[in-house]
Amino acid sequence: LCLLPFTGPSSYKVGTMAEKFDCHYCRDPLQGKKYVQKDGHYCCLRCFDKFCANTCAECRKPIGADSKELHYKNRYWHETCFHCYKCHRPLANETFVAKDNKILCNKCTTREDSPKCKGCFKPIVAGDQNVEYKGTVWHKDCFTCSHCNQVIGTGSFFPKGENFYCVTCHEAKFAKHCVKCNKGLVKAPVWWPMKDNPGTTTASTAKNAP
Repeated sequence: LCLLPFTGPSSYKVGTMAEKFDCHYCRDPLQGKKYVQKDGHYCCLRCFDKFCANTCAECRKPIGADSKELHYKNRYWHETCFHCYKCHRPLANETFVAKDNKILCNKCTTREDSPKCKGCFKPIVAGDQNVEYKGTVWHKDCFTCSHCNQVIGTGSFFPKGENFYCVTCHEAKFAKHCVKCNKGLVKAPVWWPMKDNPGTTTASTAKNAP
């Protein structure tokens, strides 16, 4: 996790010129005007933006002398441009995580690193109850019968290829029945019990920023 430092006034000085100095670049007189002093040179605000200002990594515009500037690993942002890549939450005064050259808030980092539910494809985050079967995970309420759509959750079920059936639907759909009494011929179905381990595959903390 990182907290971004402000720069700007620490790397250059902004003021109103009282003496007879000209802009280092365009040679316009600076006396009585606002100026920037950087690297031992005096320049007008227009030339500062053109020749000296850093480019914002978000909006790609110069970061003017009057703007608050943030930096991280040789990248620069306007204060208002520094936000979470996912939810656009302002992060100028917040901790953040840098991942794959993207800036994320703690909440979105947790979601980004969380496993995805096979049913709804949304992240399974800390606190969500979930069930897992053969390395695949679902929200508890997303694990449903492929036929009746009732929640199986942590109950017993029969897998059939990519589908899962509750006991009732599997018996009605696949079990052999006596032609006389119409009762199922399977003496004792083979249950596939699901373990209920809420939180075991959820992410509870964000990774440290590199």
